[in-house]
Amino acid sequence: MFISLTRSRRILPVVAVLIALAASASAQQTAPIAIGPYIQNVSDTSATICWATRDGQVTITAPDIEPQAVRAYNHHSVLLRRLTPATTYDYSVLGDVTADKVTFTTFPKDEQPLTFAVVGDTRSRHDVHRRIVEGIIAQKPALVFNTGDLVSDGRDIAGWETFFKISGDLMRTVPYYPVLGNHENDAKFYFDFFALPGNERYYSFNRGPVHFIGLDTVGPRMPESNQPVTESQQQAFEQDQQRYWQRQMEWLRDDLAAQNDAKYIFVFFHHPLYTVKASRVEGTNEVRDRFGTVFQDNRVSAVFTGHDHYYHRAVAGGIPFVTTGGGGAPLYDTDAPQPETVKYAKVEHFVRIDVGLDKAAARVIDINGATIDEFEMRARAPASPN
Repeated sequence: MFISLTRSRRILPVVAVLIALAASASAQQTAPIAIGPYIQNVSDTSATICWATRDGQVTITAPDIEPQAVRAYNHHSVLLRRLTPATTYDYSVLGDVTADKVTFTTFPKDEQPLTFAVVGDTRSRHDVHRRIVEGIIAQKPALVFNTGDLVSDGRDIAGWETFFKISGDLMRTVPYYPVLGNHENDAKFYFDFFALPGNERYYSFNRGPVHFIGLDTVGPRMPESNQPVTESQQQAFEQDQQRYWQRQMEWLRDDLAAQNDAKYIFVFFHHPLYTVKASRVEGTNEVRDRFGTVFQDNRVSAVFTGHDHYYHRAVAGGIPFVTTGGGGAPLYDTDAPQPETVKYAKVEHFVRIDVGLDKAAARVIDINGATIDEFEMRARAPASPN
């Protein structure tokens, strides 16, 4: 199988580059593409193209129960290097006879304005998820972030099949950056399907004037087993998890300390620091205890989270803390506004951010295209020398 990559005729003369994958003995009879192709982790000079082929299927039956099919997939990815900045490329995965060529655009090498979208909790109600994706496509973002709970159960391949069926038109052309939610269940499928920076659990990267950070507030799960978990195994796992939180916080502090001159820093993770749902106030207090004042101390531009299924904007220490969990999961009642609360709404939605060189403007768009909130963030001033 090959990937065909061509600079768009709209920008440059046609230059074709063929990149061969590792050849197999059955190269002439490659399995058809079942998921994708889609673009990941685009920079100014690189991009990753991913897709999956079906590897097999297990069907189970029982009396009075409809047959159930569980499919297995092979996951493929190709890292494209030495691309030209600010260039639109056509690409296709050869062998996919049903797909037309699609495009992606590399980022400029210098600081230029950009638009990105944020959505969260896309699980459960697929009709809502589909309409939200259509709304995001209409905004033409350069990147999309998902604040977690992409699917109802990350261990269930059927949920991922539906997710990619709904998101396919968006992800074929726009790089998509998720963070882990509790419903991903730390499943291998998540790490197979996405090609993210760093260790993929938490990561950061720069695009234009922005430093983006994705964090993990769920943490590794104890491996599933059909044997009872002993007390010593549970204690060992909890100790490992504490070390994991410590490593992530050390990484976060080091990462933020290196961004003194970044014009904007946007952070994404699943569990919110502020809530308007009474039963979750205690949980948000625990998240705030874990992070402390690290976001305020490092002049972060905004923090985006999910988990609570509504829209909520709180401001603390001058920083917007935005909960965007209206991408498809059942909506929650909003019954406990907090002192930090500025705006909230029980509504399906996504967020569009237009980043300029001096300020960034956020617009919260509901499922019908109406604006339900707007706010601005000024570019960060360069840090004062010590």
